[in-house]
Amino acid sequence: MFVQLEELIYVYGPLGVFLVSFLGNVIPYSTIPYLIFVVQYGVAIGNPLIHIGIAVLGGLGAALGKVIVLLIGFAARKVIPEKTKKSMKLFMKLAGKSVFIAVLIFAASPLPDDVLYIPLGAMGYSPFKFFTAAVIGKTIITYMALLFGGIIRLIVGESSVLAAIVSLIATIVL
Repeated sequence: MFVQLEELIYVYGPLGVFLVSFLGNVIPYSTIPYLIFVVQYGVAIGNPLIHIGIAVLGGLGAALGKVIVLLIGFAARKVIPEKTKKSMKLFMKLAGKSVFIAVLIFAASPLPDDVLYIPLGAMGYSPFKFFTAAVIGKTIITYMALLFGGIIRLIVGESSVLAAIVSLIATIVL
């Protein structure tokens, strides 16, 4: 499967970055290391200005995948007891704008974000606000990974695979 993801990026270029980022985020509670392929592609290109476009496309694809996860939470809402729904509604009212910030932080970090997104869907959180926060966060983490990948490539040389792996580890640690 990983070979197909790598091929997808190299065959379709920027569209492949979007697709791989989407596929890496659409399946709830699964870990597909899509950033390795995105960084490997970005490092192979080597142009820091193009990295911005790659980060935005990766962020859009990843956020769209997470919207599907949020919608799974919306579907789960139908089977939640009424008493629980009232409690969730109260929580959303109390949380207010901090939910947007929480989504952004979870999206921009290696935290397991589905544990937040599915309950938010069940609570009826706005898909538009969710998508906006997720795009910002996923673009940030993708750009950080690309930035570290570029730096690692300068240090270790031409190995874009090694640079991608090391940059992903650095992004997680930092």
